[in-house]
Amino acid sequence: MAVPLYQTIPSILAIIFCLIILILLGLNYLLNRFVPTIFLIIFFTGMLLWSGTKLGSIFLPETMNVNYVLIYKMSSLTILIVSLLIISYFRDLLVKESLSRQSIFTSFLAGVTLTALWLGPFVKPSHAAFVNWFGPFVTVNYDTVSGWNTDYSIGFLGILLFFLIVVYLFMFVMFIKGLRKATIKKQKQQIGLIITGLAIAALGGTALNYILNLFEVFQSFGDLDIIFVVIGFAIVASAYLRSPIQIYFAPVSAYRLLVMNNDGIPLLTHDFCEMGEEALIMDSTLISGALSGIVNILSETLDSESIPTLIHFEDRVLLLEKTESALYALITDSNSMVLRSALKDFGNEFEKAFKETLKNWVGLTDVFDDAYALITEDFHFVISGVVRQEKDEL
Repeated sequence: MAVPLYQTIPSILAIIFCLIILILLGLNYLLNRFVPTIFLIIFFTGMLLWSGTKLGSIFLPETMNVNYVLIYKMSSLTILIVSLLIISYFRDLLVKESLSRQSIFTSFLAGVTLTALWLGPFVKPSHAAFVNWFGPFVTVNYDTVSGWNTDYSIGFLGILLFFLIVVYLFMFVMFIKGLRKATIKKQKQQIGLIITGLAIAALGGTALNYILNLFEVFQSFGDLDIIFVVIGFAIVASAYLRSPIQIYFAPVSAYRLLVMNNDGIPLLTHDFCEMGEEALIMDSTLISGALSGIVNILSETLDSESIPTLIHFEDRVLLLEKTESALYALITDSNSMVLRSALKDFGNEFEKAFKETLKNWVGLTDVFDDAYALITEDFHFVISGVVRQEKDEL
């Protein structure tokens, strides 16, 4: 007996959503070449494959070998677990340049979950009392209404649930912290939308999945959970597409930008937030001279033409970039690949715009007023103040 076609609706809708998001992400990457977009493309490719396997399982014939169906079903769940793992730690690779402890722990749990999944069919408890909990972890059975269904033991459902809770919890904590740190209304709206999408995917998708698996009476509803998961992450992707670069910076604070010439004289000082003044308690002229002196001394001592690009304190990080005519320093709270990229872009653009001006500079900083447009362009994700310049002749 054929499975009713309405059972295919959730998977088909999920596939359509994934295809639309993948097209938009692909176009966005072609336009902006922003590396994190690739990770989201990989994630939604995984979601597309997961949805496809869900759809395919509906059409698997009743006469198909049970072992093949079991492998097919386990492969489908593996795709979902790996996809969630990618989305859980790819931001670390961009912002922190290394995996955080949370991501390492999540990776460990993913390994435990996948091991339990693939060894599950071979688990055979010695005592009958443990059958429901520890084995076999995964089985399949055929139903004329919903097709091939996957049954998980309570033990495996507990392992999987713990993994999902950790993944979503870490993401919620990260973005809630970002929401509290965000200073721009657009950024707050964007992060709020991401949190909403995660809530739909986590609460709607996960909760419904467990209801469908734990209670046989609901199994005839098919894969309704997949709609919540895909729609939830589609909302996340849509928020990302509004301004891809912004969501990475709310948890990262940039305090102050300093630009100084080769003699250590400050040309431009910009506070990104109200804490910018607290980040440096010394006068800009003094700190500019000190930084320039340290850089020159280190370069001469080490007989190197390059400069240190990072000075790391316990609670502050100083990112440095150098061009032919100026030195650029960004005070932040962590070493960020994209903040460094923004600082480098700003330095190159500043050099290009004011190189001739600096050759014949007589000490007036008014000539660098146009640099604000460069700051707006390169650091738009953290701007919340106004450029402060020394108006006096030095």
